Amino acid sequence: MTFKIELLAPIINRYDAFLIDQFGVLIDGEQTYPGAIDALKHIAQSGKPVVILSNSGKRAEPNCNRLTSFGFDRQHFVTVVTSGEIAYHSIKNQLGITIKNDARVMVLARPGETSPILDLDLTETNNPRMADILLIVSRDIGMNRKDYIKLWTEFNATGGKCYCLNPDLNMLTPKGITFSAGTIAKLFEQRGGDIIWYGKPYQDIYADALRFFNNIPRDDILCIGDSIHHDIIGGHAAGLATALVRQGVHSDISDGKVYNILSGLGISPTHILRSFSIT
Repeated sequence: MTFKIELLAPIINRYDAFLIDQFGVLIDGEQTYPGAIDALKHIAQSGKPVVILSNSGKRAEPNCNRLTSFGFDRQHFVTVVTSGEIAYHSIKNQLGITIKNDARVMVLARPGETSPILDLDLTETNNPRMADILLIVSRDIGMNRKDYIKLWTEFNATGGKCYCLNPDLNMLTPKGITFSAGTIAKLFEQRGGDIIWYGKPYQDIYADALRFFNNIPRDDILCIGDSIHHDIIGGHAAGLATALVRQGVHSDISDGKVYNILSGLGISPTHILRSFSIT
């Protein structure tokens, strides 16, 4: 089975605004994808607004800074909307209501990663048995599934709440594709956990991003991403056109397998691109 692979340049003319994924489309975490900087520039210079839509557990500003550090021009996108930013404001609004002030929070993240809740009236702890809240921000590559299941067993005894700030099931690493924060949350969910999710494919992140587009009709907005289960399903549910980029998390599987996944889900992207590149 093969797909009709389209070119990005002609597609740009068909839409008035763009939601573009970060990891797997613009960068792989270590470097930019070939042609991505020029492609984003091309869209911006066509006068069409771009919002970067990312399942990053970090807040928006660190993600803006990351993109500019990779060479993307800050003038070429309106803003970055992240699952971490959505979660931050949601948790902030719950403080003193459904979340007690000074609640104890355990943050699951990469070593050295800045916590997305630094300025909130919450107390961080490294002890799952002491935590009222568990925040799944990102995966510590040094921990395996058994480590996370053990941690969950200890936390679950407290009866606390669990929030997933990054639903991505897999992530890109220099050694290849491996499981990510969303898989950790799924492991917890399979063991009876009630997970509160933020980010693609859930619709709160789309509602927040679309407010930057000044009422542009949804079918005139193209959502570009590399993940079927996040970018394509989420964009489709939001009523947006979608483009699946055949790089990133699905780069190691054949077009035939991608077709079978889409068929099994009963969904089809509006476009399929080999890469996010004009050339």
